[in-house]
Amino acid sequence: MSQKFENIKVYHSTFGPLSKRAAVAIPGIGIFINPKDKENINLLRHEFGHHLQRTKWGFFFFYFKIAIGSLRSAKKANGDKNYHHMHCWTEWTANKLAYQYFNCPKDWNFSEYPIQVDSNICGNSIAPNKILKDL
Repeated sequence: MSQKFENIKVYHSTFGPLSKRAAVAIPGIGIFINPKDKENINLLRHEFGHHLQRTKWGFFFFYFKIAIGSLRSAKKANGDKNYHHMHCWTEWTANKLAYQYFNCPKDWNFSEYPIQVDSNICGNSIAPNKILKDL
C-alpha cells in the first residue's frame, strides 16, 4: 500500500528496520515507513527533507556522502543509547530544509527533529562546509 506526501510516493512496510518504526527516504523512488506512521507528519516531513537534500546538493553528494553518513549514524544509534541519530548532520540538515520548505510550521517538533547543530554535541553533528554555506 502506498500514499503520497508532497508528490513523493510513500510506501508502507514492516520489513527489516521498518518493523521497529524506522523510516528511510530513497530520493527518486520514495519514502518507506511503517504503516503505523502513515499519519506521522513529523516523520514524513523529515524524510521529505532527504528528498530536498538530493535536489539541493545533487545525486552523487546525496548518495555518497549524505546517505552513507545517515546509514552509519542510524547503525551507531542502534548500538549506543546515548547517541542521538537526529543530531547527525545528515539528519538535522534534512530537518532544516524541510522546516524551511514548509514555511517554518508552528507545530514543528524541535526536540525530535532539530534544525541546527546542538553545541553540546560533537563528532558528526557538524555539516561539511559545502552544506553549511548553503543553509
